[in-house]
Amino acid sequence: MTLRPTSRKLMILDACVLIDFIKAERAVLELVVKHVGPLYVTSPVVEEVKEIDDEDELAALGLIIVEPEIEDAYTAGIQSGPLSFEDWLCLLTARRHGFTCVTNDKNLRKLCKRERVPLLWGLELLIELHKVGGITGKEAEALAKAIKQSNPKHITEKIVSDFVEHIRSQEDHNHQT
Repeated sequence: MTLRPTSRKLMILDACVLIDFIKAERAVLELVVKHVGPLYVTSPVVEEVKEIDDEDELAALGLIIVEPEIEDAYTAGIQSGPLSFEDWLCLLTARRHGFTCVTNDKNLRKLCKRERVPLLWGLELLIELHKVGGITGKEAEALAKAIKQSNPKHITEKIVSDFVEHIRSQEDHNHQT
């Protein structure tokens, strides 16, 4: 399998996407870091995620733990509405540093769009990884199904079937070129 070069994205994960990948197959995060681009997580998100013991677990996978700027923490702390403190920090940190926000949270996505923060869905990380040859289509499909199994409320059958269709059309395109 040959890896194709890609423009590296700087990405920040929110808690829901981080949890999805930790539960399904944490090693895929290492592959994303290696082949797609750096993955950042704010320290309050790390504290929020029960599926990991400490920052060292994420650092071992190549994730970069970022301490939020004090102004961003203050701004996040005085907000009200549907976003959590951690989601506000994710948005504000992404905006400040030019990160792509990787989230499945509809409210966070809406605010990111309004603030012109680039976005990716959680499963789009697998699409990006597959695009550069970091995982096979079959591996990507298996991971998407594992994520659906651990998070059926948010990762629906429709989302997975659209994902599979996208991966397969990408493979068809790659076989033609």
